[in-house]
Amino acid sequence: MKLRSSAVSAILVIGGLPIAHAQEADVVAYPAERYADIAPQTALDMVRRTPGFTLLEGNEDVRGFGATAGNVLIDGVRPTAKAGVIDALSRIPASQVVRIEVIRNAATAEAQGQTLVANVVRARTATSGAWSFELERNANGVIYPRAEATYSSTFGGWETSVRANAFWEEFPFRTLRLNRDPQGVLVSTTEVDLPSTLSEAYIGGDARTSLAGGVLTLNARLGRYSYTYDQPGQTYLGRLPDGSPDQTQLTSFDEEKWIVEMGADYARQFGDWTWKTLGVLNLESGEENQSDARFLPSGSLVSRTVADGTGRPLEIVGRTTLSGPLSGQLRLEAGGELAFNRLDSDFALAVDNGSGLTPVVLPSASVTVEELRAEAFGNLVWTLSEQWTVEGGLEVETSEISVDGDAADAQRFTFTKPSLALVWRPTPSLQVRLGAKHSVGQLDFSDFAASAQLDDGTSSAGNPDLGPDQTTRYSAAVDFRGPGDLAFNVELFHEDRADVLEQVLLPSGAPGVANAGDATYRGLKASLTLPLDTVLAGARLKVNGETVETRFDDPLTGVRRPLSNVWTPDVSVEFRHDPPGVSFAWGLTWEAAESGETYLVNEINRENEQAEFGGFIETTAFAGLKTRLALRNADVYRSVRLRSFFSPDRSGELVRTEERRIRSPTFVTLTVSGGF
Repeated sequence: MKLRSSAVSAILVIGGLPIAHAQEADVVAYPAERYADIAPQTALDMVRRTPGFTLLEGNEDVRGFGATAGNVLIDGVRPTAKAGVIDALSRIPASQVVRIEVIRNAATAEAQGQTLVANVVRARTATSGAWSFELERNANGVIYPRAEATYSSTFGGWETSVRANAFWEEFPFRTLRLNRDPQGVLVSTTEVDLPSTLSEAYIGGDARTSLAGGVLTLNARLGRYSYTYDQPGQTYLGRLPDGSPDQTQLTSFDEEKWIVEMGADYARQFGDWTWKTLGVLNLESGEENQSDARFLPSGSLVSRTVADGTGRPLEIVGRTTLSGPLSGQLRLEAGGELAFNRLDSDFALAVDNGSGLTPVVLPSASVTVEELRAEAFGNLVWTLSEQWTVEGGLEVETSEISVDGDAADAQRFTFTKPSLALVWRPTPSLQVRLGAKHSVGQLDFSDFAASAQLDDGTSSAGNPDLGPDQTTRYSAAVDFRGPGDLAFNVELFHEDRADVLEQVLLPSGAPGVANAGDATYRGLKASLTLPLDTVLAGARLKVNGETVETRFDDPLTGVRRPLSNVWTPDVSVEFRHDPPGVSFAWGLTWEAAESGETYLVNEINRENEQAEFGGFIETTAFAGLKTRLALRNADVYRSVRLRSFFSPDRSGELVRTEERRIRSPTFVTLTVSGGF
């Protein structure tokens, strides 16, 4: 490991363009040879094994490209997409990676002041590639494949890479649903077989060349996604399952969508100043069909519910920045962003109680939602000394959201988003950061439109009056890089959230998502890589975790409760042993138990998931290929969900409960991969 302190005058280079002086960012460099023990095939393998670093795939809950593209750079430039970081890293064969640089507190638009950012530095080499083929067996004995291949080369002055990947999988698990009255007396029991199939196929690529004194990068990605299930069930009234059901059911779900992503990035140096501009286009077209039918043992229909929906989201983003030194101690970065978002959504719900399908009217079943947003921003970095740095930023945005169709509305918003951070580097190995930042959430446009989930028997109306939530985040972070692969990063944070989105009873009388009030969200997240060579040569322990606590004053009940859909703790542990001098490794994995709650207008869902264990062995002894045998969910994963129903809403009396017990089996995976 090479540690560059703030005293070093070297610069980080992106495709020949400097992006940040070393005084503005400690850089810990991990050369490619440091990853040889895991026989990596792509840059993704290497980033995931970088000490003390947790890969973020992007945050679609935050507005703007600048805050959503994850924490990875490729030759100093983020992939030109709000999603697809995994795909971009998977296109890079490991043979092309010179080193992985962990940038601590890089104060540029490429890093957005994040505590840690990984920069993948590539070599300009000849043609190379990587491939991987995988077979997985589920507990039903079904074996299904996954495959991917990456190819990189230079054509006519363009450095290019292409990746194709596809997979199909069947995920079987079974559930038992116990329905009880308020006194706990068993009303009914339902056994449901829950097999589901998921398939994806993508092809993507990027190309880079010198143009007009700068560097032009293009990328594109095309894919198809499909998720389906047919779930049969048997219901027993007033008793546990005994082989003779009083009712049968079949719940079906079929979702398919096509995804297109395109992006372009251009950067050029003008003396000490760097100009960058980019454009992003994301387009999807999806269709969803659901059906839930109930029958008597004779085969007579009891009820049938069907739901059909289509969604076509579109996003276009343009962004430009100019950065450079104002003096020896001050560095300025300024720019702007223009974005257009659109969603065309159509939804239909109908019920058949024996006399034919009858439409169910839901508000905002067919809507078009559009948002036009403009943002200007500036960031100033003041290097007080080799040990102290102050960062300040200000973003101002204005936007208009309009809704047409079954519901019509138009809203205008203006937000000011300041940020401030103080960084202290007492030693080259240690960095401490204190920060505060105000941000605005990105609305999920599907909340403007009606929807339903038939396997749970729930539906939600669209709300044309939604506005973005806002967050003011205060944080204190410490990053330590010790000898060898020792690395530790911990962050303590507190967030004040305003206009949080929760389900309420809308003015239309139907349940739907709305801005429901203020909340607090605080917690601790950490990442540790601990070499264990003093105990066992070649052994290493890696831990990533986050635990949070949330508080929200429920406007419906007047009682303080957690926010919906927050799962905690999120902890994963991996022990890996690469015995010196042999082409063999083994390891164990563990994910902690977690729990969370969801609050609907007339029900509360509390879910607890048990811990999950796994393990693996891998070797390169067979023709130099990396062969890995992994066991997932070795202890048979279980979860329990308790649904409590109230009337007329959660402020009323308990009317029934439903306990759902899920049992998921073990999966065995064999993966063979190589490079050329």
